Amino acid sequence: MSNLGKLVAARHLDGTLHKGRTADFKPGCASFHLRKEDGTVVCIETNRLKAVFFIKTLEGDPTHEEVKDFTTKTTPEKKIWILFADGEALAGWSSAFASGKGGFYLTPTDPDSNLERAYAYHAAIRLILQGEEAEKAAEAYRAKIRMG
Repeated sequence: MSNLGKLVAARHLDGTLHKGRTADFKPGCASFHLRKEDGTVVCIETNRLKAVFFIKTLEGDPTHEEVKDFTTKTTPEKKIWILFADGEALAGWSSAFASGKGGFYLTPTDPDSNLERAYAYHAAIRLILQGEEAEKAAEAYRAKIRMG
């Protein structure tokens, strides 16, 4: 597989997942191209996406428990908690989540995650919390994990 472009996982609203590299993803564009590991190139239509996850490796670590904790770093960006319509939650920082655009970038709270950054589409999000509310959601998530 070519090393050109960023490693991404494009998750569709219907749950379909495509992993590979892209060199032409731009927020606001109707589509982008993704080269899969086998060299196949697919056109990804953004109006059907939940998010584009910029990842460190295609494999990830299925045993890694995601840390949703805002104390991992200090940044001027806003703390946000996203609950997607499919039930997945992300905790991170963003400076443009309230923009009128189709989506926004988010940097995750977990430095050991396979996720470097995500572009989340507003159409796929059920709830966005910010500041103290985001921190409370992260605390509740961690308490639930501790209880098993």
